[in-house]
Amino acid sequence: MDNDIRALRGWSPAEMLLPCEKLDETVTFFVDQIGFSLKIISPADNPRCAVLEGYGIQLRIDCDAKTTPGSLRITLDQKEAMWFRRSDVLVAPNGTRVEIVDKDLKAQNNFQALPFSFLKYTTDVSWRLGRAGMYYRDLIPRDGNYEMVASHIRVYKDGEVADSVHSHNINFQIIYCYRGWVRVVYEDQGVPFLMSAGDCILQPPGIRHRVLESSGNLEVIEIAFPPDHETYIDESFFCQAIQRMFIRFIMANDSYITRRRKRFTENYFLMV
Repeated sequence: MDNDIRALRGWSPAEMLLPCEKLDETVTFFVDQIGFSLKIISPADNPRCAVLEGYGIQLRIDCDAKTTPGSLRITLDQKEAMWFRRSDVLVAPNGTRVEIVDKDLKAQNNFQALPFSFLKYTTDVSWRLGRAGMYYRDLIPRDGNYEMVASHIRVYKDGEVADSVHSHNINFQIIYCYRGWVRVVYEDQGVPFLMSAGDCILQPPGIRHRVLESSGNLEVIEIAFPPDHETYIDESFFCQAIQRMFIRFIMANDSYITRRRKRFTENYFLMV
């Protein structure tokens, strides 16, 4: 999807359509127990439809809707989620399941002893296309018996990496550069810097960062805990589109802009 079109997403909220038989009971549940706000109700003399807003989404509860009740997942910080600790999953009168997830506690799993594993590398090993055009293969089986993930990651294309400013909901993450080089930038860590073969980063939980460019033979090893963790993309899609165009201009005009200004501008536009 074009970046300019993606930037327009903030103009109108996405809407989730939910069916119901008893509108008043369902609206009361979402307002009083979940914390949504009632914005629209119609018709006034015999209400059959209501629109609610909250947590960045919009719900349209309609007595005439021909849909399934579905499920709603709400991720909160520890302070917000404490109000829902009586139950992880709540069920609305219309049948919609509402799952409350504490994002701060989700990654806090007890680390247990891992079984032995030997994964031999072969030329026909299966690589899968992952985030930002990077290719992944597992170094630890993803079968539920291992409470960490270890990945061998490759980038085949030389130059800019189609990455966005992002962070990870993790307890532990380490990145080792095995071959090639990659330029990265981290929040509050100064100007972008180069990782070369043999370099290693211990990445704190939740730190915002971005991969800028790499060699065409880049290979890194990444180990993280827990294995199934979320990656949070920066929501400023429009700003990032501008950033990418500006950085391309800078990288293509070294003779016009000094290296010192280039690094300062890269860092400024990436971390705002």
